[in-house]
Order: sequence, then structure tokens, then C-alpha cells
Amino acid sequence: MRKRSKYRPRPVNPAAWQQTVEMQHPMTDDQLRDLGFAVHIAIERMRLGCSIEEDFGALAAAANVSLILCERGVASDQIDLVKRGQDALVLAAERNRRLGKWGFSGPEMQAVNAVIALHEQQIAAVPRALCRDAMREAIRRAQRGDVLSAVAA
Repeated sequence: MRKRSKYRPRPVNPAAWQQTVEMQHPMTDDQLRDLGFAVHIAIERMRLGCSIEEDFGALAAAANVSLILCERGVASDQIDLVKRGQDALVLAAERNRRLGKWGFSGPEMQAVNAVIALHEQQIAAVPRALCRDAMREAIRRAQRGDVLSAVAA
């Protein structure tokens, strides 16, 4: 009887080099449009008062990615704008805890709209790999608990 080895070679991806090269290019218009849909739908639902927690999550993720891209030198002069948008998101989350409804006040909506406009400009200007790395860093920070919990007075 023949002894069976535990060795199992891993399959090789023949297109790995192509994916590596593609990650160095900016996103296509279709990819930008698809990413923008979720964020713009979330803003519209918040405006109409029929938002859910996932809408808030989409907006928070976009703001967090924008902050990380600013920290890495992509529109770094706009970091205060991103922080104002994050403050608006924190206020909306606190209001949801109190009242049970998602929504923004007028100034909060303006701040979030400004952050989303910046986010769209940033992701259109940088390679996909940088966007992916910023998103992974945002997830790492959230898992560490390194997120905004309240607005500084």
C-alpha cells in the first residue's frame, strides 16, 4: 500500500501578473460609478429619512477612506474638511441612538456632501492598489477601536 503524502501543491493563478499591473492604474469609469451608487443612495435615503444602518456605514467608510488618503498625501490640505464630515456622521449616529432615526441637519448634510465629493475625486485620481490599502487600513482601525466616538467640544 502506498503512503499518501500531505503535500498538495497550491494552484497557480496564471493572470496574477495582469492583476498586479491593473492595480497600478486608476479605476475605470464603470468602477467609479458602481462605488458612487452606494454612497449617493445612502445620502438620498438619509435626506428622505428612510435610511438604515448600512447607509450610515457606507458614508462612514467613504469618510474614513478619504481621511486615510489625506494622511497619505492625496489632497492632504482637505483633512479638516474630512474631519468635519466625520463629526457630522458622529452627530447623526448619536441622534440615531437617542431618537431611533437616521438623518442629518442642514450643516451636517453639507459637510457629508463635501466629504463625499472629495472622496470621489480622490479615488478617481489614485491607483486601485492605494484605494484598496486605504480601505484595509480603515478596517484595521475600526477593529482596533481607533474610530471617532464623540465630537470634541
